[in-house]
This record gives sequence, structure tokens and C-alpha cells, in this order.
Amino acid sequence: MYEFWRQPALPIGIVLLILGVGNWMVSRDKLSEFEHSTHGPAPAEHGQSLEEFPQLTPRTNAMLLARLHRRLDEDADDARRDFYAVIQRGGRLIALAGVLLVGVGLLQVWRERRVRRAILPPSVRPPTSATSA
Repeated sequence: MYEFWRQPALPIGIVLLILGVGNWMVSRDKLSEFEHSTHGPAPAEHGQSLEEFPQLTPRTNAMLLARLHRRLDEDADDARRDFYAVIQRGGRLIALAGVLLVGVGLLQVWRERRVRRAILPPSVRPPTSATSA
């Protein structure tokens, strides 16, 4: 088991793989939350005209409907969405780098074992007798 961890590419690759997959999954969940919040319920259509309500002036309409219009902090939501999109892409890249490092480390371990077997003398086998009793 010591030989397995002796190659530095293996533990580094495993850590990068775990980190990358974690970033990828968390950001994917956050991006899906943003998608659900932006695609909220469709606005209800009114069958009545607002002209039937003389109390509603353009000023009161603006005050009452301000929550339905684009929010000021929507720019912050766009920035968060962009941030999580970058984290998702980075997580994929980090996970890919981790897989590559684990592969390189496993190839190095395999090559080292193969070289070690080639250097060691073959084991001495007991002679087989031609005559069996």
C-alpha cells in the first residue's frame, strides 16, 4: 500500500477529483435554483381594464407594481449566476485534471512494479521428477 501512495500524482489527483466534483455538484444545484427563481409563475392576465378604477393613478400604479418590475438587486443575481457558472466550469476542469493525475500516477505505479519484476531474478522452482511413483 505504501508503494501506491509513494507517487505524488495519486493523492494530488484524488484530492483534485474530489474538489472538482464537489464544486461541480454544488454549483449545478445553485444554478438550477436560479433557473427556478427566474422562471417563476407566469404573470396573470387581467380581464378588466385599469380605467375602471379611478383611484389608481400612474403614481399609485408604480408604487403597487414596483415589486413586479425588475428588481434593483437583479444585477447581483446575475453576478451570482455568473459566479456559479464559472465555479461549475472550473469544477469540471479540476475534476478532469484530477482524473488525469490519478491515471498518470497509476501508470507510474504499474511501470515501477513492472521494472522491479524485471530486475528481480526469477524464483527458483523445485525440479520436477520425470519418474512418478
